Amino acid sequence: MYELGTANTNELDIQGMTNRLNHRNTVALTGAGISVASGLPLGNEAVNGIPLNALFLLDTWLQRPNHAYDAYRSILSRWRQASPNAAHRVLAAHQIRIITQNIDGLHRDAGSRDVIELHGNLRELVCLTCESVFSSDLALQQRIPSCPTCGKQLFPGFIMEGYPVRHIARAVEWVAAAEYLLVIGTQLAMDPVRRLREIARERGADVFWVSEKAEYWLPALFGEGIQS
Repeated sequence: MYELGTANTNELDIQGMTNRLNHRNTVALTGAGISVASGLPLGNEAVNGIPLNALFLLDTWLQRPNHAYDAYRSILSRWRQASPNAAHRVLAAHQIRIITQNIDGLHRDAGSRDVIELHGNLRELVCLTCESVFSSDLALQQRIPSCPTCGKQLFPGFIMEGYPVRHIARAVEWVAAAEYLLVIGTQLAMDPVRRLREIARERGADVFWVSEKAEYWLPALFGEGIQS
């Protein structure tokens, strides 16, 4: 495994890595760290007095829906103003397959076409009763948006804690077939996402871990020079 963004990075042969990297057989696994340069927060911050982590608890939305949706609207406003940074753009330019834990949509905004959003996204609201899906714009029109189909309360389109991640089987297929896995901005602390790196290594793939400043190191890794 090769780790960029640490004290030992200068000892690595970046040019050699670039020559080895086969873009057609590469998958990127991304977390919150890739979006920090776009101005988006990490999970230990709070919005409108509610910790971000609490917004991934279903009880927060059931017991405090007004406060939860106030925080959600603040997130929508802030995150819609964010733009993809150099890390998102270089992955899109090379059409690297993306498996992301992020809900910000910046990979799609950058132009990536093959994107698995394991934890859902901010674009949608979902009805847990009838399973209908609607645009998050409804949260800007109603204090507590309700389902146009059945009238029940809607919930954000991201995965709540304790619920299974989405499309994990397809993510496993991508990783199992990859020659290279880029792990970017995540410590892979939780299963089943942590298992993806193990699968890559078991299949003989090279793992490149960009622990921080992905907007700086990814362009270099793809032979595009260091970004400021």
